Amino acid sequence: MDPQGNVEADQVHEAELGVYAQLITHWSAWLRSVLGLRQDYVRESDSGTNYGGAHASLLQPKGSLIFTPVESTEFYLSAGRGFHSNDARGVNQAAQLGDTGARLMGPTTGEEVGVRQQVGRRIAATLTFFQMDFRSETTYDPDIGEDSAGPPSRRRGAELNVTFQARRWLELYGTMAATHARFTHAYDDGTGHSGEYIPDAPNVIGSFAAYVKNLGPWSGGLEYRYLGTHPLTPDNGIRGDGYGEWNANVRYGVGSGWNLGLGLFNLLNERANAAEYWYVDRLRGEPVDGIADLHVHPLEPFTLRLTLGRSF
Repeated sequence: MDPQGNVEADQVHEAELGVYAQLITHWSAWLRSVLGLRQDYVRESDSGTNYGGAHASLLQPKGSLIFTPVESTEFYLSAGRGFHSNDARGVNQAAQLGDTGARLMGPTTGEEVGVRQQVGRRIAATLTFFQMDFRSETTYDPDIGEDSAGPPSRRRGAELNVTFQARRWLELYGTMAATHARFTHAYDDGTGHSGEYIPDAPNVIGSFAAYVKNLGPWSGGLEYRYLGTHPLTPDNGIRGDGYGEWNANVRYGVGSGWNLGLGLFNLLNERANAAEYWYVDRLRGEPVDGIADLHVHPLEPFTLRLTLGRSF
């Protein structure tokens, strides 16, 4: 038992139901449209510390126009609505405090324009420019492991994906995304930092992978993933370093659907922080109100994982 009485015991039950309809129309040989309509319903209840319940539903229209001036090139325009779900505990807690802005479903609207290009038979590339508006940005309190609904936000950016079929048995894939992420108005994180930067939203992320296949029973891959620097406070006064990591896997098909796999994680034993947060905590001997400082989750060291699986 915590001597300060700071104990939470939640028993959360959630149920989700979604239905989706899609209509594809070919207006001509070079123009087609895709229209979609989705309805989601979410219900939650907590019989523990954050007692209460909530339910919500959201209608989400989506649509795309795809232009194919030549067989190897596609341009597309897309727009639609989606959502992110908020932590049931945070929603109930907010309701107890009289905050009606913390919704179980946080609506999101997005638009994007892009081009897909096929170069010969071996190279395919996609370039997309996007914008997403969140009615409430999810903020995380790592001290109790709980999400809550924060202020609105907007994210703008671009993403590039390239696939190269170098050989029958070797595929190379790379992706990179750059994002400008900001709250729509100043946000105070409670540690004396106020601003519009979204904590833990990286400016750049990317990955590169080499996949080996069609070698009889053997297959595998080698991947490098990169997480760029990112703000830890809304004023961008404190920043996280980001990291890069190499991972690999090898699989062998034994037969009858069985396969052996060997995963190798953090191949170069990179020493970095997989996650970094800035928030207030209090250790023994510190002031009652606590002290704001950096909290990290180290990147796991070089690890081997052997698996035995079967496909049905």
